[in-house]
Amino acid sequence: MHTSGSIAQLVGGTLRGPSDRPVRGLAAAGEAGPEQLTFVGDLVNANRWAQGSAGTAIVARGIELPAHDAAVRAVIEVENADLAMIPVLELFFTGDPLPAAGIDPAARVHPSARVAAGARIGPGAVVSAGCTVGEDAAVHANAVLYEGASVGARTIVHAGAVIRERCTVGARCIVGANAVIGGDGFGYRASADGRSVLRIPHLGNVVIEDDVELGSGCMVDRGKFGATRVGAGSKLDNLCQIGHNVVIGRMCMISGQTGIAGSTVVGDGVQMGGGVGIAPHMRIGAGARIAARAAVMCEIPAGETWGGYPAQEIRGALREEAALRKLAGNAKPLLKLLKDA
Repeated sequence: MHTSGSIAQLVGGTLRGPSDRPVRGLAAAGEAGPEQLTFVGDLVNANRWAQGSAGTAIVARGIELPAHDAAVRAVIEVENADLAMIPVLELFFTGDPLPAAGIDPAARVHPSARVAAGARIGPGAVVSAGCTVGEDAAVHANAVLYEGASVGARTIVHAGAVIRERCTVGARCIVGANAVIGGDGFGYRASADGRSVLRIPHLGNVVIEDDVELGSGCMVDRGKFGATRVGAGSKLDNLCQIGHNVVIGRMCMISGQTGIAGSTVVGDGVQMGGGVGIAPHMRIGAGARIAARAAVMCEIPAGETWGGYPAQEIRGALREEAALRKLAGNAKPLLKLLKDA
């Protein structure tokens, strides 16, 4: 059994209160019971802690907890409650459900495919000719690897995901359910006579580097000639659309429903809020941040924060938003002034 004292030692925090409080589970601040631990990183959750019955809390330094009885309830002070949350969640995490070891009898694995030791291929999964599945990788039920696709060691491919021909996924990646890696790019041209639309073949592939996570329903299109690439350590939320020949750098964080049009280059460490849209052939500098729902139609310099529709440097976007709100409030007096003029 875990206790408030053992959790404090795990996260390197300062314990205020009893060290023998049992910790049998985790819950939100307003829902946790006497034998559960919660996290307090802001004043909202501090008030919920005060009104609730959680026995132990990990609290960011500088946040005062109202009505805290140190004789009964334990508080573990840390510099950053969100970061301290990670090892605690790992402590209680029982692991992702995985297919049984080996190749399920209901899976279809081509004789020329190479499936390494310890790999798990679930029921209904298809591993086509020339594919490679690395050591301890897992391919869940009904996922499909087209001819020549490659999945690295300890990568997890969830149910229904598709990795198209010649596309590669590195080691320790997570490919969410129903994600598609390597679909054709959205490339069309009007015919010479203007009476039809011609489809442009895409001959390239997709390269997903190590430690990348793609959420459920993500689509990463193959390049027209070369590769569409997602850099090592980058994380994409659910339902992101990555166009053909896009290059995403290392350690980028891209929130759900973001769409990046073809041939855009995204530098290392870029962060994007939900629903961002980026026009084709843009360059997003390293370390840039883009606010949710922004529409990016020009290049963004490294390290800057942009937002708005169309996107601009964030201070300008906020000034415009404030001006529009003031304009709405002054609309009637302005109309009366114009009418009386």
